[in-house]
Amino acid sequence: MNSSELKKAALSYLGFYGEPTKEALALVDEGLGEARALAHFRAVGKEYSAPLPFLTREPYASFLAGCSSYALVAMTLGSEAERRIRALFVRDPVRAVVLDACASALVEAEGDAWEERFGPARTYRFCPGYGGSDVGDVRYIFEALRPETIGMQLLESGLMAPQKSMAGIVGIGKTKKKTCGACMLRETCAFLKEGTRCFRSENN
Repeated sequence: MNSSELKKAALSYLGFYGEPTKEALALVDEGLGEARALAHFRAVGKEYSAPLPFLTREPYASFLAGCSSYALVAMTLGSEAERRIRALFVRDPVRAVVLDACASALVEAEGDAWEERFGPARTYRFCPGYGGSDVGDVRYIFEALRPETIGMQLLESGLMAPQKSMAGIVGIGKTKKKTCGACMLRETCAFLKEGTRCFRSENN
């Protein structure tokens, strides 16, 4: 993801679906610079040819239909950005919110770039919780990959730590883009309510 796309991603996380102000753009530029400085991106992944039991259920089975194989992946931006965001919330909540959005955009972009190792024909990263799937299924990814080795933890609540972490499935051998129709936020999406789409929605 280039700098322009990264900026668009951060703005979409902040809820901008119109033309952002110069002030907002300046805050995002600052936030992205700080997020990059704080980031310690790490990732782990493993390719499989046969589906693990939880992937035989829907919506995973439909998502992986037509793929020759798939990979489980887990990645994190590290904890420094999270600590900085918490500190900022005490004295500068606006900058804290912006940095949080920028860090979210950055971990997505770093993850997408890291997944290029699986070849050009691959799906987007489908995470437990997408498309009506059970967010608790992330435990199966942790069991398979043991991402504790890169500093990730699965909390009793089912959330991951550090917060700027992701775990999901990437289909290999088939290209599949994110769509509005498959988005878990479709029913409450401010972009769709305004008759537009976030930049990540490349198809209907």
